[in-house]
Amino acid sequence: MNTQGSGPRLPLWLLSLFLLAFSFGTDDLIIAGILPDIARDLDVSVAMSGQLVTVFALTYALGAPVAALLTSRLARRPVLVAAAAVFVLANLAAAVAPSYGLLMVARIVSGLAAATASPAAFAVAATAAPEGRQGRFLAVVGAGLTTSLVAGVPAGTWIAGELGWRATMVYVAAIALLAGLGLLLSLPALPGTGASRLKDRLAPLRRPGTAAALLAMIPSGAGGMMSYVYITEIVGRIGGIRGPAVAPLITAVGLAGIVGAFAGGRLVDALGALRALVILLLGVFAAPLLMVVLGLAGGPYPLPLVTVLVILYGLATWGIAPATQAWLLERADGPGAANELIALNNSAMFLGFSLAGGIGGLALETFGPLAVPATAAGCVLVSLALFWRAFTSGGRRVDR
Repeated sequence: MNTQGSGPRLPLWLLSLFLLAFSFGTDDLIIAGILPDIARDLDVSVAMSGQLVTVFALTYALGAPVAALLTSRLARRPVLVAAAAVFVLANLAAAVAPSYGLLMVARIVSGLAAATASPAAFAVAATAAPEGRQGRFLAVVGAGLTTSLVAGVPAGTWIAGELGWRATMVYVAAIALLAGLGLLLSLPALPGTGASRLKDRLAPLRRPGTAAALLAMIPSGAGGMMSYVYITEIVGRIGGIRGPAVAPLITAVGLAGIVGAFAGGRLVDALGALRALVILLLGVFAAPLLMVVLGLAGGPYPLPLVTVLVILYGLATWGIAPATQAWLLERADGPGAANELIALNNSAMFLGFSLAGGIGGLALETFGPLAVPATAAGCVLVSLALFWRAFTSGGRRVDR
C-alpha cells in the first residue's frame, strides 16, 4: 500500500497530523494565558477559570484508552476526520458559550475529541511510516505539541489581547479544520484493527515491564512539565531574570522542544528505542538537577548560561516522547494492542502534566524556587526506577 511516505519529503497526511496535534496542544495550554479575561467575562474567579485547563487534561487522560477501544474496528481516516470535526465544533461552542458551565462542557467535549484522535494519530504515523523512519514520523506528530508552546500559545494570546478570548477559540478551531481537511484529502485508507477481546488486546499489560513503563510516564510527565510551569520563578532565582525578559527563555524552551522531538525520533532510528530512551531519560533527570546545583552554588548567572540551561532542559524533556512510544510499540502484539498502548501512554503522560502544577506549586510555596526543579528531578528519579524495572522485566526481547 502506498502511504506517500517513501521519499524524503513528508507526506501531506503526516503534516496534517502534525497540525492536528498542534491544535490540541494550543487548546490545552492557551487557557493559562487568558484566565483573567475568562474570569472577568464569565464572572468567576481566576482559580475557577484554571479548572478549564485541568478538566481538558483529565478528560484526555481518562478518555484516551476508552476511545481507542471503542474506535478500534473503524478505519483510521473516518476516526481522525470525525474527531477533528467534533473538536472544531467544541471550540466554536466554547467561543460563544454564555456561561462558565457551558464553557466547561465544551472543554470536556474538546478533550474527548483530542483523546480519540491522538492515539490514532501516533499509531498511524508509526504503522504507515516507511522502513527505518518510524521514529521520525512519530516525532513529527509529537512535535505538533511542542510547537504549540512556541507558536500556537503566543499567537493565541496575542489574538485574545486584540480581539478577546473568544476569538482564540475560533483560532484553535480554524487550525483543526485545516488539519481535518488535509487528512480527509490525503490520509491513506488504513483499516481498523478488527474485532478482538479486550482481554487479548490488553495482554501486554500483564507483562510487568510494559505496565511499569506506562506507570513511569506519570512521574516522567510531572517532572518534565513542572519546571516549564514555574520557569519564571526558576530563572528569576538562578539568573535574576524577571518580567518581559522571561519571554525569550520560554520561547527558547519551546524551540528546543521541537528540535528535541525530532532529534529523539532520529535517535530511535539510529540506536533503537531502548538505547534512545535510556539516553533521553538521563537527560530529563540531569537538566533540573543541574538547575538545583547551580542555584545552590551561587548566582545570579549570566543570561547566556541560563539560556543554555533551559535549552538543554527543553531538548531532553520533549525528546523522550518518540522513544517511549517506539519502545512500547515494539512490545505490542498487533496493531490493536499498539493503539491501546499508545492511548495508555498518552493518558499517563497527561496525568503527569495535570499533577505538575499542584506538586510544583506546593514545593514552591514551601521551600522556594529551587525546590521546583529539585522536586522535578525527584519525580524523574522515580520514573527512572520504574523504567529500570520495565527494562529488566521479562517480556518481548528488544534486540536494539
